[in-house]
Amino acid sequence: MRSLVLLLAVTLLPAGCLIPVSPGVSGTVERAAPGEDAVTLTYLGVGGWIIERGGDQILTGPLFSNPSIVATGLTPVRSDTVAVDRYMGRYEVSRALAILVGHAHYDHLMDVPRVARRHAPRAVILGSETVKNTLGTWSGVADRVLLVDDIAGTVEEEGEWIGLSPGVRVMPLYSHHAAHFEGYNLYQGALSRPLDGEPRWASEWLDGETYAFLIDFLAPDGGVDFRVYYQDAVCAAPRGLAPESVIRERPVDVAIIVPATFDQVEWHPEGLIQNLEPRSVILGHWENFFRSPDGDTRSVVLTDMRQFQARLDRVHRGESWMPDLWTVFRFPVS
Repeated sequence: MRSLVLLLAVTLLPAGCLIPVSPGVSGTVERAAPGEDAVTLTYLGVGGWIIERGGDQILTGPLFSNPSIVATGLTPVRSDTVAVDRYMGRYEVSRALAILVGHAHYDHLMDVPRVARRHAPRAVILGSETVKNTLGTWSGVADRVLLVDDIAGTVEEEGEWIGLSPGVRVMPLYSHHAAHFEGYNLYQGALSRPLDGEPRWASEWLDGETYAFLIDFLAPDGGVDFRVYYQDAVCAAPRGLAPESVIRERPVDVAIIVPATFDQVEWHPEGLIQNLEPRSVILGHWENFFRSPDGDTRSVVLTDMRQFQARLDRVHRGESWMPDLWTVFRFPVS
């Protein structure tokens, strides 16, 4: 497995440098007036976001350690707690209600224990049995995992809403992790028993079942003020789609979708856009996460972002963005 990752690096990195990168956005994207009730989304890189409204705050699994692609293939990898504290410490997330983890690959789960222990001590972790078992007895946070395997929704059937506070609820959605290249999915598998030690190699962070999430910010009467869709891996429809009955009641305000490996499945992003009817789209997990967040994360891209953007533009009539790290979005609550 490790030799396969190294072969992938040697084969694809030079080609990746030749793929053009569409212009991104950085700083703050203001769509809400000063002082207006707003939902704020802050991009932390890879699958990491801070999504908040007022006192309600949700995190999604971030990665700040960013081991190089060669190190990932040839050496053990582990969370760089100094880097996690440095970057996560820029933000006040102690009131975070939950950390959403769509799957258990190292780039989505490896830094979660440090974030949960040090920075978000109140947050529950929403994820699969494999997420919980990967965190095992060594992490100190497995007892905070709320399993979503039996309550997730599909395009045809609503899942269960998880009420995190009077102002926010989350519905997990059955999804899937697309192949990384040529139909091959790295680090695929599930864990049925808790690990008693931290995984040493990237290949030991198995994906498990994959989930997307709907996040609703609620009005005092229980109505939906703002709806966010979040995914952390490309999937082939109908996996990853939201229940049609839920979308009929209210389409998505902001959809966070993944372009990486979109060419490994059919009908992405078209299927999601048709299903979610989002007003706005933000791309996540697009940048080179084998570089430090302080480095040039746009220097190597293995996905043709211009082709993806062109396909997105053909089916989505609203605004869309490809954010650089630390970009902040503010959307008015309708």
